[in-house]
Amino acid sequence: MQEFFPRRGLPNVIQKLENGETVTIVYFGGSNTRSEGYRVMTADWLRGHYPNADIRSVNAGISGTGSDLGCARLETDVLRHQPDLVFVEFVGNDGGVPESKARIEGIVRQIRKRSRFTDILFVYTLKERDVVLFQSGEYQKGALMQEEVADYYGIPSIHLGVAVSQLVSEEKLIFTSREDMSIPGAVIFTHDSIHPTIPEGHQIYTDTIIRSFERISELRGRVGRVEHNLPQDPLVPSNPWEYATMLSLDSLTHFSAGWSYLTPDDFALAREYNWLFPGLWRAIEPGEAITVQFEGTHIGLFDIGGPDSGRLKVSVDGGEPFLVDRFTPHNDHNRNQYVFLPELPNGKHTVRFEIDTEKTDKAAFFEACGNERSREHVRQNPDWYDQTVIQLGKLLLVQPPL
Repeated sequence: MQEFFPRRGLPNVIQKLENGETVTIVYFGGSNTRSEGYRVMTADWLRGHYPNADIRSVNAGISGTGSDLGCARLETDVLRHQPDLVFVEFVGNDGGVPESKARIEGIVRQIRKRSRFTDILFVYTLKERDVVLFQSGEYQKGALMQEEVADYYGIPSIHLGVAVSQLVSEEKLIFTSREDMSIPGAVIFTHDSIHPTIPEGHQIYTDTIIRSFERISELRGRVGRVEHNLPQDPLVPSNPWEYATMLSLDSLTHFSAGWSYLTPDDFALAREYNWLFPGLWRAIEPGEAITVQFEGTHIGLFDIGGPDSGRLKVSVDGGEPFLVDRFTPHNDHNRNQYVFLPELPNGKHTVRFEIDTEKTDKAAFFEACGNERSREHVRQNPDWYDQTVIQLGKLLLVQPPL
């Protein structure tokens, strides 16, 4: 299987590196990007390989997030840094959903609209479940969708799973093993089937990226600065995702009286997440609500969930209410999370989010997931779980022209 597809390459960033100029690289993705793994290792290699260049590396990875949130946070986390190169890593968290192709295209079109000279590189990580596919000659479904976008826009891509799967076949790599185990003569790639070990697992990803980067440098020739293409028509017809944005909640939102805005100065959780949000809007009582009036096709909330999280009763344009639970299978601890409502017709909408009176049976929720450890956590901390707290950080919108 081919691990690298050069397409139109990375002509602009390589030229600046070779000329010893200042270069900004933004690593944009999920937990594998946020960790101190391939992101740090590839930046270190580039600094060693191009010692005259001033290389600035920006960590724009957020654990547990996909390309939908990526589209919305692109301006805040990527474009404001005026990048020369953007790594895009969302295959793992997108999970092969059909909408992924439109969202990835939305990311590309936003970058290209800002600058036709910014290079983009797609990197595809893998999970243990993907190994069998690779060994039978198939890429992940999500990677295949992104490859359509890469073909359409001339973006190079790297399938990091090819080398990993080959090492598994050669019995030189154990994909998943407990942290307290070591196997002579074999690399332990993950402890959880998803996140490579540091440094050993991420070194394999890094070596693959370095091989590809060296190849792309050889293929570049002396073409000079290249203006990348931005076709007038998107690959996905009527694709709205290039118009995604992330806003402060107070810009379009009416709050009922029970909401408080808490800053890092006065709330520990706001201090913990001040790298994401300047503050948190917090309400604890059922019946407290926010109302948002907006124009567009999608609305979502970027929030903090935890053991105390409640659920929201949502009504769109005065329609029948439905429930959106902000307590998730991961909420035996506090974590950043987000939700988008289903797509709406493009136009003006009024959406009301109200904290529901009824509570989720959180112990039963964990039991249904087969998570006995978290269920025991509920038994040990009943007061923490017996709450209906909602903590909001940002408003997510998709607003194509009417």
